Amino acid sequence: MEAWVKFRAESLDLPTALDVGRHVFGALNAVERVFSVFLLVVVFYKFTDKVVVTAGVLIFTFIVAQSGYLLPELSENAQLIMQGMQPEKSSVHMTYIVMEVLKVVALFVLGLRQVKLFEKN
Repeated sequence: MEAWVKFRAESLDLPTALDVGRHVFGALNAVERVFSVFLLVVVFYKFTDKVVVTAGVLIFTFIVAQSGYLLPELSENAQLIMQGMQPEKSSVHMTYIVMEVLKVVALFVLGLRQVKLFEKN
């Protein structure tokens, strides 16, 4: 949401917004990578519930895909735009957005399942 709001600021030109966005998303992704590894370790070490494990693996997989492929591709596209060029059309941006939405859903499911398991015990 932060990126969408930032791009609507009239005082912020596109190259500056793209540069700030690249740094913000890079920093957020670094934090996500750390937490996703921690999540994966905890999920496999502490839980055998299939829903918890599936949600954890899904979140980790999306973060790996975003870190290894999508963010570098988006960063390259942003760099081209900042240089005044037009990148080729691709579905990378939409794929990133879909993965973000699915991560939120998976986190919500993971949280609900954890509450249910906690209430059982």
